[in-house]
Amino acid sequence: MFSIFYIFIDFINTSLHLFGSKNHDLVFVRFSENDYFIQERLDTFYVRIQERCKMENLAILQEFLTDSQKSLFQESSFGPYLDIHPFKLPLQTIHSLLMYRVGSRYEEEICFKVNDKFLGFSVEEFAVITGLDGWGDKFSVDFNPKVTPRLVKKYFPKQDAVSNADLKHFLIDHKLQDDDEAVKLANIFFIDSILLPNRARSIPNYLWYLGDDERSFSLYPWARVCFDETLKSLKNTFQGNLNTGYELCGFPSSLLIFALECLPGMVALNGTKVGDEMPKILNWKVNKCQPHLSKLLSNCFTRSVSSYIFKICA
Repeated sequence: MFSIFYIFIDFINTSLHLFGSKNHDLVFVRFSENDYFIQERLDTFYVRIQERCKMENLAILQEFLTDSQKSLFQESSFGPYLDIHPFKLPLQTIHSLLMYRVGSRYEEEICFKVNDKFLGFSVEEFAVITGLDGWGDKFSVDFNPKVTPRLVKKYFPKQDAVSNADLKHFLIDHKLQDDDEAVKLANIFFIDSILLPNRARSIPNYLWYLGDDERSFSLYPWARVCFDETLKSLKNTFQGNLNTGYELCGFPSSLLIFALECLPGMVALNGTKVGDEMPKILNWKVNKCQPHLSKLLSNCFTRSVSSYIFKICA
C-alpha cells in the first residue's frame, strides 16, 4: 500500500562513517527563524521513507471514467486533477527540502531557509496550489459500523471490507453504465489514494458512507482535513530515532509544487511548467526520473557553514 525508499545521508565535513551504529538519534532544538531544525551531525546512516500518496493512480481514474462521468467528476474541486499528468513523488527532493526546515511564528505553517531565502508553506499556499474546497469544521459521519456500506455490498458482495488495491483492480477491470455510481467510486478512490491515504488495510467505512451521500460529501471539509494531515506529517518527520525513518501522509505533492514555484533551481531537475492556471498544481509536469544528488546540491541547496548529502540507495 505504500512505497519505501532508502535515503543515504552523509554529512560532508567529516570522514567518519558509522554504518550500523545505534547512535543515530537526531538532535532536537528549540529553534527560531534563523535556526535549522536539524543540527549538523557526523554520521552516515540509512533512512526509510514511507509514502502513501499515489499520484500515479490518477491514470486509473482517467481510464475508468467515461466522458460523461468525467464531466460529473469535474463539477467538484477534485475535477481539475483529471488534467494532471500522473507522477511519482520525487522523495529525494522532498527529503532534501525538509532538512532545511527553520522555525515559524505560526502554528499552521512550516518554514524553510534555502540559500538565505525564507519560504513559508501555510494554509494559503496549500489552497492556491491544490484548489480544494471545504475549509469548514470537521464533522463526524453517522453510520452503523456493523452494517456493510451499500457500495461495498453492491460491487464487492463477497467482502466485508475493501482495500485500496481491491478498488483499484475493480476500476481497472470494469466500466460502469451508471454515471452517478461511477463518480462515487472514483471519489472514494481519489481520496483514499491521493488526498487522504490511510494506514489501515481497508478503506474506512466513513468514506464509503460519505461517498454514497452526495450532500454530506459536498459539505465535508476535505481541504481543511487534508491540509491538517499534510502539515502534521511534514512537521513530524525526523522525530525520535532516525533508524525508524518517517512517513509522509496527507498530500505531500503540494509541497513539491510549492518548491517548484519558489525555487527556480528545482524546475529543471523536477519538472516542466506547462501552464499558468489555477490551481497551480495544474501548471507542472513532474519528471519521471528522480533528480541526481549532485545536481540537487549544486542547483538548489547550499549552506555557508555545513552541507548535507542525500542520495537514494539501491
